[in-house]
Amino acid sequence: MPKTIEIYEYNAFTDQPFAGNPAGVVTDAQGLDANLMQRIARQMNLAETAFLVPPSNPEADIRLRWFTPAIEVELCGHATIAAFTAAVEHDVFPVAEGEERLLGVETLSGVLRIGVARREGRPEVSMQIPVPTLESIDIDRDAFAALWGADADDLAGDWLVHRGLNYWYVPVRDQSRLRSLTLDKEKLAEVDSTAAFTFWTTDTIDSDSDWHLRFFAPFHGVDEDIVTGSAQGPMGIVHLRLGGGPAREGWTEFKGEQGDVLERPGRAKVRVLIENGAVTDVEIVGGAVPMLEGRIRI
Repeated sequence: MPKTIEIYEYNAFTDQPFAGNPAGVVTDAQGLDANLMQRIARQMNLAETAFLVPPSNPEADIRLRWFTPAIEVELCGHATIAAFTAAVEHDVFPVAEGEERLLGVETLSGVLRIGVARREGRPEVSMQIPVPTLESIDIDRDAFAALWGADADDLAGDWLVHRGLNYWYVPVRDQSRLRSLTLDKEKLAEVDSTAAFTFWTTDTIDSDSDWHLRFFAPFHGVDEDIVTGSAQGPMGIVHLRLGGGPAREGWTEFKGEQGDVLERPGRAKVRVLIENGAVTDVEIVGGAVPMLEGRIRI
């Protein structure tokens, strides 16, 4: 008899169907090895598929693994939001209305804090991400801009790189220029074949948003992602560093936009904690909408 695995697809960072970023979720992946997880992710053919398995670290409540169709990755925000929304709705980690439950989650990026709650009947998930180290990028700006069909003047301001994930953060003057960017993987590979690229602007769609971004990860198997939690989270620090509001002590919350260019709008909350003038904690927050559920036979 073939073994069957329950699997779900949730759209993250939205409360509407057919919007946000879809992720596959297996809430009970106990006994599945990495090779099988990778094959399931390839079958789902989504940006990421998340798997919840028993932890190997005694300090963790659960272990979470993320796979693109090509590789296992160290951090993925939208698939985490999807996974723990599914975990709440399918009683893996049940919470009552108005209740919040904090979990220690073992990942390739360490044991992270995940909060699950119910707000007005819907699960809400908060995800701690490692505080990034951001450094300036030293590169020929004209040549790099030309790879994207842009001029260096279109990509104005400081260019930064998140060294831990090798995510580049490049500011763009406005939405029009942001929408006009085009990806050339072959030429880009000559610049850095391990990087992913975040282009962002403060020219937003919603009046209460702080930035709008596009995220390209062709060397991770995703040409352009729809809504990227692992890129949105560090944007809170990028935004503060480049003058996007006062760096107040305590928690500050921002709102990031993404996905509109792909006609899959999503919105992410980003929370940054400053203590004694330094960033000490970062969270991304969002919900997800169930779209599909079924069984995979193996």
